[in-house]
Amino acid sequence: MKKEKFQLYLSTLISGIFITMFISSLVTYLALSDTSLFLQVWPKNWFYASLVAFPAILFVRPLAIKLTAIITNYIYK
Repeated sequence: MKKEKFQLYLSTLISGIFITMFISSLVTYLALSDTSLFLQVWPKNWFYASLVAFPAILFVRPLAIKLTAIITNYIYK
């Protein structure tokens, strides 16, 4: 595997892990009526969110780049 591709995958994985950590912790905290259960529920929610986030980021990235190019070309004609 080339260095650039490895960097892309690793940065995507790290981004997905941190983003899902913050979002899942907030959503879990707000959803629980008994906040003492937070540390029992949140790690599982974080794990599932991370499993979804990594492939989602890899899939959406090329679309976001194309959409950004279209919007940028439209604005800066």
